[in-house]
Amino acid sequence: MRSLFPLFLILTALLAGCSGTGAPSVEVPDRPMSSEDVISAYETAARVYDWFDLTTMTLDAADSRRENGLTYYRVAEPEQPEVTTLAALTELVESYFSPELASSLFALSPEHYREFDGALYAAPGDRGTNMYLLDKTVTAEQAEDGHWTVTLTFWADSESREPQADGNLHTVATAGYSQAVLDYEKTGDGWRFTSFCPSDGLDLEAGTVFTINYYQDFEATGAYRDYSDWKLVCYLIHADGAYAEAPSDLLARRFLERPEDILKALALLDASPYRETYAHIDGIVAGPGYSAANFYREDKADFQEILASLRPAGQAEQTVLEKIRAAFASASSGGEETPIETEFSLIVPGEKRLLTLGAQEGAFPWGYDLEGAVTYTGPGDTYGTVYEVDCGDLRLAYSVSPDDGTEYLFRLSTSVRYDQAGGHFCTPRGFYCGYDLAHLGEVYSHAVELETFQSDIYDACYVYEPGGDAFCKHIAFFVRDGVVISIESEDLRDSRLLS
Repeated sequence: MRSLFPLFLILTALLAGCSGTGAPSVEVPDRPMSSEDVISAYETAARVYDWFDLTTMTLDAADSRRENGLTYYRVAEPEQPEVTTLAALTELVESYFSPELASSLFALSPEHYREFDGALYAAPGDRGTNMYLLDKTVTAEQAEDGHWTVTLTFWADSESREPQADGNLHTVATAGYSQAVLDYEKTGDGWRFTSFCPSDGLDLEAGTVFTINYYQDFEATGAYRDYSDWKLVCYLIHADGAYAEAPSDLLARRFLERPEDILKALALLDASPYRETYAHIDGIVAGPGYSAANFYREDKADFQEILASLRPAGQAEQTVLEKIRAAFASASSGGEETPIETEFSLIVPGEKRLLTLGAQEGAFPWGYDLEGAVTYTGPGDTYGTVYEVDCGDLRLAYSVSPDDGTEYLFRLSTSVRYDQAGGHFCTPRGFYCGYDLAHLGEVYSHAVELETFQSDIYDACYVYEPGGDAFCKHIAFFVRDGVVISIESEDLRDSRLLS
């Protein structure tokens, strides 16, 4: 975390006669004023303003006076050598600011500047810069004739390691930005700022500045899933390792749903001072492209369609889109598509391998560590004999071919909730019973609610049925109270055997 510049060092520098930053006057050009002119006027005015709120004019340590318990040193501002009296300082301040604003500056610290024997003196009063401030960017825009606005964007950045509930140190970081809009107006005395703020005027209470506790928001509560788009982008600035993977994937999935919004948030990051501070900003900006390369086929196709059809608003967004396109192409090249058949599977706890619909090797339990009561259901015409198996957390249905005795698994389902001790059956995408509907939408974005579904046990059923190479296979997710409590993969070509 950044720390305040020690006051004694500031005073030492002043007493040593170090040169400060002056404020050379800015003449308004005869030609129409440009944004560059206004920004230049702001920069010089800011230095003058900071002499009262943030720092002090350059002082001569060899010439001092003592009064009311304060030590004053003669002002020797190298870029404003003519400012040698209190009247000259007042005139300079009033050349940049409206009378009301100029008066408020002198009232801010009445004892800061004094005059002794016709010379200007000051008592050092530097307060140190806002330790959360990374940088400031400035833009200017003409509001109307005789009125410009200057927008200051203050960028926040801080990182520390703090103890958490698990007894370990975890990252807590502040990131984001706040803005202040200043008015620069043409008055009877010329152009003046009628509103202003300090050069380190970062507002930590702004809705676009966030302090993020990575342990709490990721491990303890998973609150990052409900972040705004901009907060999610800010989260990724200081996230690393396991803290970054799932949030990066979430950002990519939001791109699928709302590409314009995510492009806007990433363009803001891409043009920010964070780029000069952190080498991984490009990785965050292009992140949706890298993540989407690992999407399953439907989402991946949707992502490609968005990349081809999206029309960015401005050059900044166009730049970000090109980075995402390049990342997607790079991450996708040479990669092998996961066979569609593996979608209709469950991972067996402890074995970390797939139990997949279709022909099995040998007889039940087909080499898996499964135990259960096998129930004969009946003949299956040309499909052979049909059996059901209740393994407790897992239920199966398979048929046996009358020709060669091959066993075909055509239904598998699980209803167990996640149990850290006993493990769980989950889909190849890592989805298991106990997840809510929001997570289902993230992992299986193409699953749709079955409108005709009725049940005394479940509130709703969502079906993922890709068609194509999957033929008649689907996955059904049964929901109660907003939570998936049962998952069933099925091949409808064979499931008709069970009445």
